[in-house]
Amino acid sequence: MKNPTSKSELLQAIYAARNEWDALIAQIPHHRLSDPVASGLWSIKDVIAHVTEYDRWLALGLAMRLQKPPQIWLDDINLDEFNAILHQQIADRNPDDILLDSSRVFQDLVNEIEAHSEAYLFGTHHVDGVSYEVIPFELLKSESYGHYYDHTPAIHTQSGRPSR
Repeated sequence: MKNPTSKSELLQAIYAARNEWDALIAQIPHHRLSDPVASGLWSIKDVIAHVTEYDRWLALGLAMRLQKPPQIWLDDINLDEFNAILHQQIADRNPDDILLDSSRVFQDLVNEIEAHSEAYLFGTHHVDGVSYEVIPFELLKSESYGHYYDHTPAIHTQSGRPSR
């Protein structure tokens, strides 16, 4: 995945990834959203909620608003432990609520990107409590629109289509 070099390219990349993600999710019958994905531990709705939480806390909160994330996002635990804790927090959510939340968070994220300058989006920022410098476009690439692609193969399996 190529790094965007402008706000316009960043928005194009985000919309392209999200359009693919939404099209893939739309292929899954609503009654199957609670079906497990390949690993068997998470359902399709859980994967959607997981990606939404990354959009909410890392993309929207940290990258775009420079907000200190909740402590769970800062704790020194490995990724598998972190994702297991996050899964416990989201597993009981209703599929309809998850889909609405996902759309709402994505629109909020796009609105924030559109409201910020290229200097902000491609600049380096410090956030209290975060041990690294935040560069919004890099965080968006790895933890927002790039994160959709990370989970696409599992969703493809459930949609009956082979992954790319």
